[in-house]
Amino acid sequence: MNAREYIEAIAAELSRLRGRGLLLSSADAQLALSWHEAGVPLAQIQTELRRARKLRPATPRGAVEVGFSLQLLASSIASRLRRQPSAAPIAKSLEADLVRAARAPRLAARNAWETLAHKAEDLLASGGDAYWAAALRALRAAMRELPRHAVLQVGRDLRSRMAPRPASMSRALYRRSLQLQLLAAASERLGVPPRAFLL
Repeated sequence: MNAREYIEAIAAELSRLRGRGLLLSSADAQLALSWHEAGVPLAQIQTELRRARKLRPATPRGAVEVGFSLQLLASSIASRLRRQPSAAPIAKSLEADLVRAARAPRLAARNAWETLAHKAEDLLASGGDAYWAAALRALRAAMRELPRHAVLQVGRDLRSRMAPRPASMSRALYRRSLQLQLLAAASERLGVPPRAFLL
């Protein structure tokens, strides 16, 4: 299982436990990536998630549930790793996955995506925001090479996904949500970025 599939599986498990869709925060994505690199089995993460969920007090009806993230598992996973023999090395790294994806035929702004592929792990290790900022820069470079009508269609796709900013969501978080939706819409419509870059 490559890094993207591993992180997506963890996000899906969190989504099932919370009963709604979930995008991992940059901190959670970084933590999940570190577990993948350390060879922590996905099944172990899923078990820990379910255990943590059972131990949490029930959320009162009508209240907003907050604070349930991978950070809650960090200490328990770390302690289990200390008790286990060294994990087998991971055959595939995130960098290798992204470099492979950046070699897709006729990929717009190929150099920008290859550069991001080589820097991805360091960018994610710095907190994740730097990775998404670099992905947006690469997307802007790609859009300059693509037909105008295709770029306009991506804009229409994004507008169809947009919802008003919830009062409880900060402007910065809402802006980041829109940026991630733009990357997803462009990936689906144009193949840029390649799906692997969405982690």
